[in-house]
Amino acid sequence: MTGGTSSRRMLLAVLAAAFVAQPAAAADAITVVAPDFWCPFSCKAGTAQEGFTIDILRAIFKPLGRPVRYENLNYARALVAVRAGRYSATSPTYKDEAPDFIFPSTPISRNRYCFYTAPDSRWQYKHAASLAGQRVGIVQGYTYGKEIDQAVAQGLAAFEVNYGEDLGYRLARKLMLGRLDSFIEDENLVSYIMAKHADVRLRQAGCAPVSYSYFALSPALAESKTLAREFDEGIARLHESGQLERILKPYGLRDWVGQYRKGP
Repeated sequence: MTGGTSSRRMLLAVLAAAFVAQPAAAADAITVVAPDFWCPFSCKAGTAQEGFTIDILRAIFKPLGRPVRYENLNYARALVAVRAGRYSATSPTYKDEAPDFIFPSTPISRNRYCFYTAPDSRWQYKHAASLAGQRVGIVQGYTYGKEIDQAVAQGLAAFEVNYGEDLGYRLARKLMLGRLDSFIEDENLVSYIMAKHADVRLRQAGCAPVSYSYFALSPALAESKTLAREFDEGIARLHESGQLERILKPYGLRDWVGQYRKGP
C-alpha cells in the first residue's frame, strides 16, 4: 500500500508540473485565425505569402518573444472562436463587426469597399437610392460602412448573403454567370483575384469612402489589452524604421500609417 501511494503521489506531481507548465508555453504564442481568401490581407496559412497583416504581426511580436501561430477559418466562425477565447485574435476586422473585441488604437490595414459588375454593365453606385433593382452579393458578417449597411438593413436592393470559403472568387463567378448584378468587396482583394484568375474580368462601379480595419483581440482573454498596447508600439516602430513599407511592397501596397495619422 505504501509503495502504491508513493507512486501515485509521484505521478500526480509530474502531472501537476506538466499542467502548470502548459499555460505558460501557450501564453507566449499568439494564435491568429482568418480566412485564406482575403489575399493580400490574410492568405493560406503555411504558404510563402500568408498575408501582409500576418507578416506585420510577426514583425511586431517576434522580437518580443511572442511567436504568431496562424490558422485558416471562415470569417463568421473565426469571430465566434475568437470571441470565445479559443484563439487570440483575427485580422483584419472592422470595429463594427465585433464591437465587443479589444482593439489597438492604430489600424492594421487601409480598406475601400467597391461595387463590381460585369465589364459591359453601365450601372454605377452613386448613393443608396442607386441600388434599387440591383441583385447585390454581400458576405455574412461584413460591415461596409454606414450608408451601405443602412441600405442592407432597409432592403434597398435584393441583397444575397454569402458565406463559406473563397467568397471573393465565388461572388465573381456568380456575377459572370448572371446570377448577380453586382457585388461588394475590398478593391485590393478583387485586384488580387483578377491577377490570379484569368477568367475573372470585372468593372469597378463606385466605391465607399476609405476605411481602416484592425487587429481584433479576444474579449475573453486577459492578455488582449497588453497585446493591443504592444501592437500600437510595434507598428509605430515598423513605420518609423521603414520596415512596414518593405513588408507591404511584395503585396503591391504602400505604408499608409502616416496618412492615417494626418486624418481625413
